[in-house]
Amino acid sequence: MTQKVQKSPSEMSVLIVDDNQYACALAAAQLKKLGIGSTNSVATGAEAVLRLMENDFDVLLTDWYMPDVSGAGLLGVLRDQRFGRNGNIAVVVMTAYASSDNLERALALGADEVVVKPVNSADLGKAIAKAITKHEKPKKMPANDEIIHLDDDEDGAVLL
Repeated sequence: MTQKVQKSPSEMSVLIVDDNQYACALAAAQLKKLGIGSTNSVATGAEAVLRLMENDFDVLLTDWYMPDVSGAGLLGVLRDQRFGRNGNIAVVVMTAYASSDNLERALALGADEVVVKPVNSADLGKAIAKAITKHEKPKKMPANDEIIHLDDDEDGAVLL
């Protein structure tokens, strides 16, 4: 079993996705204040998918409501097993519309954390730290066909 080497903030790279340029600039400034080494910003979910196919990022910070591909659509693409190496990226969703439905849907679609806009640097830092921690933990139990039963074991032991 391989373990990820934890990076320092200055070694981390974050992709920011928001159709509002001011929100992107504000998020980038907050990430810089937190010591994040590299940020890239795109204005659409479609651009985010292309960037994630071409580059490796440690965290995706995305808006929930965007005109072309929403945060929900972006999560749907990312968390599809066919997406590839960046499909398991830590994701923090930003939204100004923090209804319980939006929060539940974002988490159900694979967001690791959700923050409410306007977000301050401290809350953003906490959300990123939590997202990375959640992202590194296994998210599912093995399926039945991934469990090996010991045939001749009298006490019914199971190896995973």
